[in-house]
Amino acid sequence: MATSNVKRLAAGALVVAGLAVAQLIPEEGFERVAKPPIPGDRCTYGYGSTFHLDGTPVKCGESISRQAASDLLTATVRDRYEAGINACAGDIPMLAREKAILVRLAYQNGVSAVCGYSIIDHFRAGKYDAGCRSILTIDLLQGRHCSLPENRHRKDGCNGLMNRREQQMRQCLGLEPMEGVEWTPNAVTPDSGAPIAPFPMLGSIAARAAGKAV
Repeated sequence: MATSNVKRLAAGALVVAGLAVAQLIPEEGFERVAKPPIPGDRCTYGYGSTFHLDGTPVKCGESISRQAASDLLTATVRDRYEAGINACAGDIPMLAREKAILVRLAYQNGVSAVCGYSIIDHFRAGKYDAGCRSILTIDLLQGRHCSLPENRHRKDGCNGLMNRREQQMRQCLGLEPMEGVEWTPNAVTPDSGAPIAPFPMLGSIAARAAGKAV
């Protein structure tokens, strides 16, 4: 089924926490004992959790079971991150996969950051292709723009980050399946009406003004 035949609904009417969680679990990976994922970062355990449900920070050395981690992730995504996206973009028509991507990005980068990214402006303007492609500009890690050719394949986090962003972009565009969402290959996007090139070039994406995802 081509996505041009699927009706977008106001994002606030879509409930996608379950979709986002299904993608976040393999993206984040499981960590039983809390530790900083990179030097200087917050202590993290479970599936990328840095806070308990009561808002207190996770402390290094704390442990969690897989089931408890899954429950914590589900509640946090629903109550904090999907709610946050609803607050800044709940009136924008979206497909479930598009909103699920925003919720995942909010979990990984913060609600306020994602609400300030140009993906929101693109979606609001009906430019869904451009919005999905702009995911590749969310590339900052430890002061480096990971999409720059000299950083793209660094083994200190940039390679993994850009692999994740490319997958998120392709799922947003409908070029790659997302668990829980009906999908067929070679999707056509509604705003362009034409098939999307399967392998976008990264070179020009890195040319941007200082620090802000475009």
